[in-house]
Amino acid sequence: MLRNCMLADVEVDEFEMQWAAMVEDCGVTEDDWVNDLYAKKELWATAYIRGCFYAGLRTTSRCESLHAKLGRFVERRFGVHKFVTNFQRCVDFLRDNEDEMDFRSFYGTPVLETEFPELEKSAATEYTREIFFRFRETLKSIVRISIPHCDEMSDQDIYITQKYMRPRKRWTVAHIKDGDSFECSCKRMESFGLPCVHIIAVLVRLDRDSLPRSVILPRWSKNVRVDKLMEAGGGKELSEESEAIYKTRVGAFLQLCKRFARLACRNDTDYKNFSERVVEDIKLLEQRASSVVGEPADTPDLGGDVADPIPVRTKGTGRGNAPPGSRGVKRRKCSACGELGHRRTRCTSRKEVNDHGTQESFGASASLSQTPRPRRRRQSGAASRDIDGICPSPSVTNSQLPSTP
Repeated sequence: MLRNCMLADVEVDEFEMQWAAMVEDCGVTEDDWVNDLYAKKELWATAYIRGCFYAGLRTTSRCESLHAKLGRFVERRFGVHKFVTNFQRCVDFLRDNEDEMDFRSFYGTPVLETEFPELEKSAATEYTREIFFRFRETLKSIVRISIPHCDEMSDQDIYITQKYMRPRKRWTVAHIKDGDSFECSCKRMESFGLPCVHIIAVLVRLDRDSLPRSVILPRWSKNVRVDKLMEAGGGKELSEESEAIYKTRVGAFLQLCKRFARLACRNDTDYKNFSERVVEDIKLLEQRASSVVGEPADTPDLGGDVADPIPVRTKGTGRGNAPPGSRGVKRRKCSACGELGHRRTRCTSRKEVNDHGTQESFGASASLSQTPRPRRRRQSGAASRDIDGICPSPSVTNSQLPSTP
């Protein structure tokens, strides 16, 4: 019930009714934790956070996934130099995955599956591959949406949409004619950046064969990288370019070169003319690059050498915080005399008390304890059994036992 209240895409009034019914059915009206949770409803209830853009994220799974990928490259025991090196490897790995996804989005056309091939093809041209799959699922579900009423005005048109067999759930779509923009009361476009099923139903009624620019979020577009670079660059050359900017520019420029090659190679005349121009431009860029190779780069002064931080143990005793090699080799200590270099069993000055209460040196007792004892042979026959049912005393030796006839 709590999950339904949290994730239900309903209006605020309906959320309040569901919450009151849930609290009353569970009998937790006076519970402090429930009242405190209700006081923070603007932070977790879908009815209140609609219209805020979170890119579809509701949990910390995205951060945990990024931490898991980073943990494959860096470890706790790494120093500064090794950490930066492996962290850069992790960043390169993520960028390579992004380049692979961009390649799949640019090349290859997905199979059209819906009853509206014009809108589906338009979305496949504009959106990335993963976003297009999400849009297609929404496009398939518009068959259950109907538009029973429409109010036409001078500046905008208001469409009332409802779901099949659910006449009480109605959503309002406003078509603003001035900018050809669409706004829906469900706020899905503002929350996820994708047009909702109600806006698509209005586009189908208007017989649109392509998606308007107002419902295409640049974040989910294929050409967002090229467009951003063209806006940010502005024809200005940066003195120091980072590796990330360089790789991004290379990927964007390759896309432009591929489009240029497809058009220039259609006939022999264009191919020869543009090839000569490209060769001349390449020579000009090579001369410009060779003239600035010898210039020293401006490196900031760090104010001293940067050393690795001292590793700190989070568990255990404090002895682990000492640098390696400072503690030396641990030597054995005798528990009897307290001297180093031997154990208690090999101590020559230890005293022991015998059975008569006198002390004797450990060396004498050791010599006596090392004297081999006579090995008792196992006798066979009747001698091995008790005599008259009486067991021999432990003090009786083998010579005192009666011999067998």
